[in-house]
Amino acid sequence: MDEFDFKDIPEKKPFRLGAALLNCASLFLTLGALAVIGFYALIFLNPNSEFNPLPPAPVAPTQAPTLAPAEPTPEPQPTATPEAEPTATPQPVISFGLQPGDNPSFLNSTIFYPERECNFMAVAGQVFEEGGPIAGLQVRVTGSLNGEPVDKTGLTGAASQYGGGQYYEVQLADQPIASSNALQVTLLDAEGQPISAAHSFSTSASCEENLVMINFTRLP
Repeated sequence: MDEFDFKDIPEKKPFRLGAALLNCASLFLTLGALAVIGFYALIFLNPNSEFNPLPPAPVAPTQAPTLAPAEPTPEPQPTATPEAEPTATPQPVISFGLQPGDNPSFLNSTIFYPERECNFMAVAGQVFEEGGPIAGLQVRVTGSLNGEPVDKTGLTGAASQYGGGQYYEVQLADQPIASSNALQVTLLDAEGQPISAAHSFSTSASCEENLVMINFTRLP
């Protein structure tokens, strides 16, 4: 018997409608799932998309805070300097006056200064209290003499040329000069405060009266 080449002819499977429908359903489900995933991805990436059924509430734009204009720094007002109260000037305590009697008196200066002859004029004297003459007080002579101002001071106890006691001396000129109450003599304490009133006196142009003696005493 002759050999023959027989080819296997595949057997045609019968068409099954159910399986085809099942495959189509699987395909549509897969595509639907991909579409749903894509839809949610779109909403997630863009919540304000028109496809989002529940878009987020619009956020009101934040306004930058308005800064109030800075108030101008007030200029410093000048501080009123308190006026210093005027210091009360201490009133002089008048505790001495002219000694009663022939006061002033006039002497010839050559008794104490024979070498000066008549080339001298001064006022001299002492200050007394109950215990005797006082040293360390000032005697001031002011006024004018022969048209020139006079302001000189002597110290009690400094003029020892007059002998025992506490004499003062204030030289007025190098020669006798006449004047009428143009000079005043005032007694001052050691601090320079007046302790007597100012007493006016006159001078003479005579060489016999060129030393004016004026004494003070404590008032009772």
